[in-house]
Amino acid sequence: MNLAEMLLYADISHINKIADHYQCQCDRHSKQDMIQTLIYKILQKQTMLNILKQADDTEQTFMMLLYLDQRNQFTMEDLLAKGKKAIQLHESSHKPRDLILLSLKKGWIFQGLEKKNALVYLIPDDLKAKMLELIRNQYLSQMHTLKELSFYRDEKRLIAADFQTFLKFVSNEEILLTGDGSIYKRQQQLLFNQFLVPEEPIKKPGWRFGYGRRYRQYPDRFSLIYDYAFYKKMIEEDERGFLYLTNLGRNRLDHENLEEITMEIYKFWLRIYKSSIPFLPFIVQLIDLLAFDCWLSLEDLKRTVLIWLKDRYYETKEVIFNERIIKMLHHLGIIQIGQDQEKSYIRLTKEGHRFVNGFEM
Repeated sequence: MNLAEMLLYADISHINKIADHYQCQCDRHSKQDMIQTLIYKILQKQTMLNILKQADDTEQTFMMLLYLDQRNQFTMEDLLAKGKKAIQLHESSHKPRDLILLSLKKGWIFQGLEKKNALVYLIPDDLKAKMLELIRNQYLSQMHTLKELSFYRDEKRLIAADFQTFLKFVSNEEILLTGDGSIYKRQQQLLFNQFLVPEEPIKKPGWRFGYGRRYRQYPDRFSLIYDYAFYKKMIEEDERGFLYLTNLGRNRLDHENLEEITMEIYKFWLRIYKSSIPFLPFIVQLIDLLAFDCWLSLEDLKRTVLIWLKDRYYETKEVIFNERIIKMLHHLGIIQIGQDQEKSYIRLTKEGHRFVNGFEM
């Protein structure tokens, strides 16, 4: 629903609070006059710019967590969780409920009822679209962008093709696992040589944890493929130490819809990696917002995204950005990476843009 519809269904006391916040000069005895005045006031570009300018970092973060979410409907628990995230990020003295009350006063969210009369909170579609456009323009005004690049790297659907190669490999080979449950390096190398995007077996596992069940034993891209196959019960590690294909796996051997497979692996990646990178779904949405129709400087993007990241055990936030987010988005075919005058740029692929906007976390 748009702002006009939400105001029409809103309680008169809520409308009065919004009118008070924006200091509207209107007939307070006429709901229609208040609604018309508020629509004109709130959707004005200057009003929205003032809202962004006057909001502190925590308030802006809370609003962006709401507006960059694919959903337009939230429970109180959803809002409290987002409020806590914003407060923790900036280590502020705000309280989650105060952020929610402020958002209600500003008309960012409205109360509504589900079919079972459960209380939910809704976001006006038109306000969300206009606000995101403003945020995008503000960010891009401080970044280097290009419309076209002559050379770039694209791994569209290659991870899905290599996933199929892995299933066929398990089907055709006898694979005995080591004591720690990993494929012997000789067979790993044999498999990786068949991949469209080859990797090298890990020589020394070292400090590798937090990004999946077998992340410690395998390189980044293959560990995602392996864990996805295991999670979907297409492969199984038996008690004798052998790896084999299940009936589900055999049924997927000739599955030709690589776009569907890529989408599933992308969803799995978000679930696995967000436990270590709490803001990951939001960061992917932000990257999509900024780079869906232009080439965006990777260095400028990094400077923006690092605000939402923290060092984690053995990894700096720069490593997390480069290795865990950008590299994996490239492997998943979500982004393309290009070069111009020794500077790196990224752009969302059309398929990647559909993935990011077609999946709710």
